Amino acid sequence: MKRRLFLILLITFALAGSMAGESHAGVAGTSRFRMGLNLQFTSHSSWQIDFGCHYMLNPYVGLGGSIGGWRQYSSPISPEGPNWWVLRSDRHPSNVFLRPSVLLMSPAILKMGSVSVGLTACPGVMLNVPHQRVTIEISNDWDYNDNVKVSTTKGQWCAVDCRAGIYLHAGPVYVQAGYVVSSLNIYGMYRNLEYNNVSFKEFYPSKSWLQGGFVTVSYNF
Repeated sequence: MKRRLFLILLITFALAGSMAGESHAGVAGTSRFRMGLNLQFTSHSSWQIDFGCHYMLNPYVGLGGSIGGWRQYSSPISPEGPNWWVLRSDRHPSNVFLRPSVLLMSPAILKMGSVSVGLTACPGVMLNVPHQRVTIEISNDWDYNDNVKVSTTKGQWCAVDCRAGIYLHAGPVYVQAGYVVSSLNIYGMYRNLEYNNVSFKEFYPSKSWLQGGFVTVSYNF
């Protein structure tokens, strides 16, 4: 996994570097801002959507970031104890984030009419809201009784990630698709929750890398 990602990044940098000596005449008059909408699905049964903007320093490197959110849509995990359990809607971790990032684009490696194809990578840092809260439902032996909320500010809220793949370019529109890998553990904060002396660490898995696929549609202006 990591070798494939490294190879894609290496090729991207090599191709961009090979163009470093070329003239950039006319670049100042071209579009410098690129706004895009990204959607991805991961190996931890989660989806993510974010909206971002990059300022293109030249045709191959851009600086910027995005804002968005993620949520797990399916999980068999449900922390519970004697006469209590986590509210169903709170069993799936979620968060919102800021993601400063660098956008890297290679020169076109293939052209099909007005469409150009190249390699792209977008490494970044995901900064999640450092807070999680869930509702605990409590019952007696016969019926629902009450609920309480438990929260934490401990655990992982910052992660590094990288999207790498190919892009299709036609006019001001770019479509990027490929592979994403991240150090984000979606259970990183849930594992620090506790209720009635029962730690949620017993239910949620420890840290593991997240991977999946992404599609980004962006527009230059």
